[in-house]
Amino acid sequence: MSETIWEDVVVPKGAYISWGNQIGQFVQGKVVDFSLTGGSYYDGTVCPQLSVELTEPAASIDKEGVRTNFDAGEFVVLNCGQVSLRRAVKAADPKVGDLIKIVLKELVKTTNGTVKEFAIQIARIGGKTAVQPEQFQQKTPTQVQNPFQPVPTQAPF
Repeated sequence: MSETIWEDVVVPKGAYISWGNQIGQFVQGKVVDFSLTGGSYYDGTVCPQLSVELTEPAASIDKEGVRTNFDAGEFVVLNCGQVSLRRAVKAADPKVGDLIKIVLKELVKTTNGTVKEFAIQIARIGGKTAVQPEQFQQKTPTQVQNPFQPVPTQAPF
């Protein structure tokens, strides 16, 4: 009987990124997780959520302009509630392992206030996705063949 060897796991904290009003603010890194409905916007509405392991330093800038810096290798979470950002991440459809860069491109004045416009780039190198239920469908004898046994032509009962 072998002894169980336990390993301590360091769980990343994952700080949230706030987008200030500084054109050029960006987040760049490897996609760790993406959900179309995992986040919530400031008003409580459901929005996409993206978790990223930074490959470049990034910053979060709150409403008062207070800046929090994050180093490459740290984990951050983005709730993508702003209209432009929500559209961008939905269109990009990132997968775990992909590299992504999101940049605050411009601030556009509207009758309802200022809208943040984002640019997004993605390098599709991950392509790892969760296993879908259809991948577990039972295979029929014609789909899986045993070279040592002939495929039955009719049901065995």
